[in-house]
Amino acid sequence: MADANDKYRLARKIAERKVGFIRHAAIYLLVIAGLAIINNVTYGGYQWWLWPALGWGIGVASHFLSAFLYQSGALVDRVAKRELEKMDEQEKT
Repeated sequence: MADANDKYRLARKIAERKVGFIRHAAIYLLVIAGLAIINNVTYGGYQWWLWPALGWGIGVASHFLSAFLYQSGALVDRVAKRELEKMDEQEKT
């Protein structure tokens, strides 16, 4: 039963990361859209809102990577598995 509990906790942790990213992306879009509107209504010349969009966008992109691609150490596990396979092959020769 502990194994099922561990799997549930891991699945919940991954789900929380994904939902956190979705929230972060939604807030980003709302705020950046608001800044763009403010910029274009008050002064349509220089598009200063692009700078916060770029800076914060880098943060959103890194949040995406951590939530969807590098979740729960899966990348480290894959690299470790490859290293173990290499070690096993070296021992055989």
